[in-house]
Amino acid sequence: MSTNLDVMADRLSYAQCWEDPRLLTQALRVGPDDDVLSICSAGDNSFSLLIDGARSVTAIDLSRPQLYLAELKMVAARVLPFEGFRSFLGLDAFGRRVWFYHELRPHLSDGARSYWDQNEESIRLGLLGQGRFERYLEQFRKRVLPLVHRAGTVDKMVSQHGGAAQQKFFDERWDTWRWRGLFKLFFSQFVMARSGRSPEQFRYVQGPISLALLERARHGLRELPTEDNPFIQWILTGQYMDLEKAHPYLSSKGAKLLAERTERVRLVCADLESFLTDCEPGSFSAFNYSNVFEYLSEAQHQRILELTIRAARPGARIAYWNLFVPRFRPAALADRMTRNEALGAALIRQDRSFVYGDFQVEQVR
Repeated sequence: MSTNLDVMADRLSYAQCWEDPRLLTQALRVGPDDDVLSICSAGDNSFSLLIDGARSVTAIDLSRPQLYLAELKMVAARVLPFEGFRSFLGLDAFGRRVWFYHELRPHLSDGARSYWDQNEESIRLGLLGQGRFERYLEQFRKRVLPLVHRAGTVDKMVSQHGGAAQQKFFDERWDTWRWRGLFKLFFSQFVMARSGRSPEQFRYVQGPISLALLERARHGLRELPTEDNPFIQWILTGQYMDLEKAHPYLSSKGAKLLAERTERVRLVCADLESFLTDCEPGSFSAFNYSNVFEYLSEAQHQRILELTIRAARPGARIAYWNLFVPRFRPAALADRMTRNEALGAALIRQDRSFVYGDFQVEQVR
């Protein structure tokens, strides 16, 4: 699969995954007999599937820095004590992150060691905030949000319990003309392409995106409890209110399971089409494709699904998000795979990441 996304292969785009792992848990239902193919990104959701009990997880990405990040997180979970693991990732104010890195360094592959030796500054500053997208969100949090709301209002927003009280707070305190105007400006395609996402990632997007994102933010801030929403908490405050309710691998139980199961993870640097072409038939029983089809043509989307069917076992489950570009099982594959449109629609309404427009749950016949 040749795309102009190849220019992103040497960049750390994401330090965290921005898809809700709860949706993957419900859509893929992995267990001890499952071998999963998962888009790596920052590793978090591949770890979640491992924590859910998958027998193996193959985490694939075009970007070596993304794979080096996932490797570093796994090594840290395995080598460091639990509180040291969280501290190393930048989740406290202590300044021992680089010292922890030198404890981890002998356990890394040559490639990962060389990369992080050259990027110690990212570790010192707090690893989970150092992807290109996280730095973009930091600019919103530090430069734009203070022009809209005071710190006390932000604190109240991220502590809402849902229901009528949260809706009232959003309507009366949060949803101001300044919020709407500056949000649409900052999250316009022009600004995002320059600072948060690459222009290549908008190749198949049609129409303005800022209004769609504003409406999705309204749903996330008004309808979904923010007290246990790690995505909203990080966007608005740069931290998690409760690490036990953040990404599963950051919880005490999840970190322990990740540390125990890292040998079940295989990191692969490859494009998806080439990897699937070379796969043995029946290799996988579940697939997490993140939002990779956002960046591909309809023909490429169908080709990847055809190769997925070949690499899948009967009954294999497939899950992926749509951000702005509608992609779901094409009619040409209706006799070979099913689409659970009702489940996808129900899950996207619960999506704490809230920015996505649709969620696809499909299954090989």
